[in-house]
Amino acid sequence: MERDRLLTAALVLLLSLVITFGACAADIRPLAADPDEIDLSSGRFRLTVKDADRIPDGGFFTTGLYLEDRYSPAEIEALAPGDTVLVNGRIWTVQDVVLHEGGSVIEIYTEEENDGYIVFRREENSYLCVVDDWSPVSAVGEVRIMLPLPDAFEYYCDEERTVRDGKAFLSDLEKYGDAFTAYNTGCVFESGALISVTHADYPEGPSPEAVPVWQFCHGLRDGLETAVIRGYEIDCEAGPGEIVLTPEEIEEIRSIALSGVITGKANDLSVTGGTWSYSFETPEGVHLLSIELYKGWIVSADGMYTYSK
Repeated sequence: MERDRLLTAALVLLLSLVITFGACAADIRPLAADPDEIDLSSGRFRLTVKDADRIPDGGFFTTGLYLEDRYSPAEIEALAPGDTVLVNGRIWTVQDVVLHEGGSVIEIYTEEENDGYIVFRREENSYLCVVDDWSPVSAVGEVRIMLPLPDAFEYYCDEERTVRDGKAFLSDLEKYGDAFTAYNTGCVFESGALISVTHADYPEGPSPEAVPVWQFCHGLRDGLETAVIRGYEIDCEAGPGEIVLTPEEIEEIRSIALSGVITGKANDLSVTGGTWSYSFETPEGVHLLSIELYKGWIVSADGMYTYSK
């Protein structure tokens, strides 16, 4: 009898805790693409272009191929305040969820400052994320395109969807190659041949500078929440010397890595000392990221950059 009373009391306490604090917040990520299911020779992709300067003399250009990030319907439809969502390399904390178009479009308001919008739109068996009119993408590979293009190649590049030929496409590539981004350009491959490209001037996608700090510093995102952080003061003569970090300093640096976003280039300054470097490693010793700071800026090879959290 006593055992039953204790068990009942424990269950009541557990239920009270669940009601008081709620269920554990979800951590939602884009669905991982299966490399075995991606055929770069056939399919629809988002497109960037490299080596456009080789078109006249080299007879080729290189396409960077991307797929739009997709999310699980079960996870997106269960979004609730307190959940976190990884969007374009940055973690956002859900503050509120608003349904549009009968629930097929789900908008989130975030605890972090955000001047734009983030919505998830249902498309067949997944949700597509849209951020300020553009959709985040992930690279899946590169394909070199040898010229000439197939006779059946089609190029769509205006609001009227006028069909143009490969000559017009190559001419635009040579003139405006940087304008062809994965956010405004799509393509179709069939049996290894590039058969069509669709391009629009809008949207341009995210600002080249508005990238997460961890990505800007060429690090890995997964594992940063539990990474071991060590700090070093860089002296131009003595080199790096390890410094003792307080728990508060460690969490401040972790916050910069997890939530910080590069906002612009401050200057072209280059220094050989007087900086502070922070190393992130897994508990097993795998290096994830290094961040170097100088007077409140993030140090890069070409100068100093500002950031916000």
